[in-house]
Amino acid sequence: MSNESTRRNTRWVQALDRLLQVLNLDEDHPIRIMTIDDGREVIVVKPNAFTVSRFYASGRPDGTRPHGLESYYEYYITQLKQYEEDNGSTDGFELTDEEWQTLFDESFHRYTRYLLFAGIKRWKDVERDTETNIAVTNLAKKFAPSDIAWLSYQYKGYMIMMNSISKAELSLQQNDTTNALQHIDEGIEQLGEFCGECLREEHGDAENITRERYLSNLIEFRSDLEAIGTDDSNDEMTNTEREDTDLLTELERLLNDADPIE
Repeated sequence: MSNESTRRNTRWVQALDRLLQVLNLDEDHPIRIMTIDDGREVIVVKPNAFTVSRFYASGRPDGTRPHGLESYYEYYITQLKQYEEDNGSTDGFELTDEEWQTLFDESFHRYTRYLLFAGIKRWKDVERDTETNIAVTNLAKKFAPSDIAWLSYQYKGYMIMMNSISKAELSLQQNDTTNALQHIDEGIEQLGEFCGECLREEHGDAENITRERYLSNLIEFRSDLEAIGTDDSNDEMTNTEREDTDLLTELERLLNDADPIE
C-alpha cells in the first residue's frame, strides 16, 4: 500500500473516530435525532459498539430522491397514473422484475426504519411507513406476476399488525381507549380476511404464521387494552413492552447484517 493511501486511510479513520466521539452514543443512549439544513430529521442509531447507521425520518430511509421524488414507490405510482390517463384504465400496466425488486428493497429499508420508530414510540411515523408498505404489496398483488407479488405479499399480515398497533398507540396517547380498541378490532378483521385469502390461494404456511403470531398479538393487545385501569395491569411487563423489546432486538440484528453506512 502506498504512503498516500495510508495517509488517506488514516484521515478517514481519524475523522470517523472524531465523529463518533461527538455523537457520544452508547448502550444507554444509542439513538440521536438531528435536524439538518433542509428541515429533514436524521436518526443516528448505534445498537452496539461496532455498528452505526443513519435513517432519514421521511422519504426514503437512505435520504435519496429517485427521479426527484420521495421514493421509488411514488415514482412508479406516478407512472401508473400516467398510464391510466393515456390508456383509459390501468389494465396492462407492468413493471419489470428489476423494478419490482427495487420497490421491495425500498420496502425492506422502510420496514427497518419503522422497527426503529416503534422502539422509540414515534407511532405516527410507524403508521405512515406501514401504510406505504401495505400499498406497495397491494400494488404488486394487482400488477405483478403472482410469484413476484408473493415475495412481498406474504408479509402483509405483519404490516397490518404493526399498522393497527401504531393507530391504537396514537389513540392511547390521547387517552382514547375506545378508539384504540376500534383500531385493534379493525386490524383483527383485516388479518382474518388475509388468512382467508392465504388459504384460498394455498399459502397455508403464511396463514398459519399470521394466525399464530400476528392475529394472536392483536388479540393479546386487545386484552391488555380492556385491562387498562385494573390493578393487575401494572403488576408485570405489558404485551406492548414485550413487543418493544422484540422490535429493538430485531432492529439490532438487521443493522448488524446491513452495510453500516446505509
